[in-house]
Amino acid sequence: MIRVNLLSGNPGAAQPRNFFPSEQKPAAIGLAMLLATGLGVGGWWYYLNVQHANTEQSIITAEGRIEELKDALKLLESVRLQKAELEERLSLIERLRAAKLAPVKLLDVVNEKVPDGLWLMEIKQVQAWVQLEGRSLSHTAVTDFAEALQKSGFFKKPVEIITTLMETVDETTVIRFVLKAEPVMGVGLPAVPVPAAAAGRPGA
Repeated sequence: MIRVNLLSGNPGAAQPRNFFPSEQKPAAIGLAMLLATGLGVGGWWYYLNVQHANTEQSIITAEGRIEELKDALKLLESVRLQKAELEERLSLIERLRAAKLAPVKLLDVVNEKVPDGLWLMEIKQVQAWVQLEGRSLSHTAVTDFAEALQKSGFFKKPVEIITTLMETVDETTVIRFVLKAEPVMGVGLPAVPVPAAAAGRPGA
């Protein structure tokens, strides 16, 4: 009787090579997974480390930029203060110039508007007002003088006649008057005696 062994390979066939015994394969797979996980974690750690370094560098750069902007802001603020100070000085110069010229302008306007038969004795400032005191030969001349000052544009309306009194000067009856007028701009005028010859005496 002939017996055939079906379980055995062909005579002389190479046997499959097993690098790991079957009982060690789970351990090998676990080790490979552990290595892969370690590489992944290491790569992620490296990436985070690079990102952290870049972030730190960005923060340092931003802080430097902030300091530069702070210096620029200080410089800008200094320039603004200097500009405001210069503008205030220019404004003060203009006010001083106006205050210096205003009395001259006032005297010119008053002298120009004095009618015949009226003369001034004193011009002085009382607070914001200018008070003009003088004498006239008639009430009409006083009224005309007040209206002329009011229309000059130098004084605010109205120019008020405060008092009118009759008195005698060199045997001539005259009217002594006081006017009150407020300049459009501040004058800063001290008491200014006005020579009678500036406006003319009666009969001049």
